Amino acid sequence: MADDFHSKSETFMAWLNNSSATISNKIALRDLRQKDAGRGVVATSDIEEDELLFSIPRTSVLSVENSQLSKKAPSLFTELDPWLSLIVVMIYEYLQGSSSIWKPYFDILPAEFDTLMFWNEEELAELQASAVREKIGKTDADKTFEELLVPLIREHADTFFAGANMQLTDPDLVTLAHRMGSTIMAYAFDIEPVETEKEADEDGYVSEDEDEALPKGMVPLADMLNADADWNNARLFYEDEVLTMKALKPIKTGDEIFNDYGPLPRSDLLRRYGYITDNYTPYDVVEISLELVCDIIKNEGKINQSSIESRIEYLDERGVASSGYDISAPSIHTSIASVLSPDLIVLVESLLLPEAEWARRKKNSLMSTETLSPNGAETLLKIVQARAAQYPTTLAEDFSEISNFRNQIGESHQLSVSEKRRAMAKDVRHGEKHILSEAMKALTVFSPFTKKPEKRNDGAALYTGPNKKRRV
Repeated sequence: MADDFHSKSETFMAWLNNSSATISNKIALRDLRQKDAGRGVVATSDIEEDELLFSIPRTSVLSVENSQLSKKAPSLFTELDPWLSLIVVMIYEYLQGSSSIWKPYFDILPAEFDTLMFWNEEELAELQASAVREKIGKTDADKTFEELLVPLIREHADTFFAGANMQLTDPDLVTLAHRMGSTIMAYAFDIEPVETEKEADEDGYVSEDEDEALPKGMVPLADMLNADADWNNARLFYEDEVLTMKALKPIKTGDEIFNDYGPLPRSDLLRRYGYITDNYTPYDVVEISLELVCDIIKNEGKINQSSIESRIEYLDERGVASSGYDISAPSIHTSIASVLSPDLIVLVESLLLPEAEWARRKKNSLMSTETLSPNGAETLLKIVQARAAQYPTTLAEDFSEISNFRNQIGESHQLSVSEKRRAMAKDVRHGEKHILSEAMKALTVFSPFTKKPEKRNDGAALYTGPNKKRRV
């Protein structure tokens, strides 16, 4: 099995070289399974900042534009967004087997995933009240695949199965669509066209809405780079004829070369890529739902349901109302207001206003204030407490459970797939409860209506660790 893994890597690299790719002799594709990282790219010699690591011709990118499917059945793509278009293309190319020019590439892509889409109900239950469970979207994906993709593939069966050495049932096609969709989620890039009107920020990122409109593509070798938060030391650049990966800083011999997924919370890292690391802990967030905010304020009895609904409608028109709001962990360097979503503060403060004051501010369009009042802090404390109560176990109980689990398995124990998933879920929910705990402490200090909490050991050290500070 190890030899097969190695031979597939060698065949893939030979295929890349034959595809006019330029690959530095200072890097190598390595087996990193002992680190639970699959394949990865490692420096075999010292690399200087801005040095070229490799370049991939645009023609070698697995995309709608480069697939023969777009020429054989162009009408297929009229109803499909960039995500679904690439899923269909990858299904087609996969079915062609050795007839596809991307066969050596498919051979090194995973057939199984640890992303949340593939967890069973018992494994997902370990996430408890994490909002990420509502973002998995398996039911919607199943419906889209069954009602849109499968009929389109059947309609063009002569094209899809002409060179295929297999015939698939409809459930088989849905399973294959999930596999390709998960591959895209974990590996694909947003392929910037040669000319674009999209505006990037100072870090080179476009907005999420603009990202959704960009065509997707699988970039061989570029997607073999793993990512681990601030270890990022390389970046993909888009040129007219090629996509180039360059070093962002000096890289020492033996060091792994890392791409950048951006500041993702560990819950989204797990949902999209199927793994977590402690380095993403600073980006963890907890989502507070609009429904919970409204329930707490309604229970306060200061405004009625009709007034809440009319204010929400008004705030929605101004882009303030949302289905959920993120809070992150405050630190000694930040105030409680700085880690709350500004829109959440505006929402709470607006819903707490007496009718006369609300009417005055509404008339003068004074809804943009992000100042947190003592009354707002008191209400937010109740909201955060209610959010914490949605988790069936406490932070301290999670700390004890995680510690006992780690003591039981020891360093030599090889985790099963389910054990690994459950362990990652426990870390995610523990991190979210830590944020809620810290937010409650900060809001308690901020609010003049409550007493300061007593200090207690709740396992925060396990969560933070020492010195804690891609695509689609």
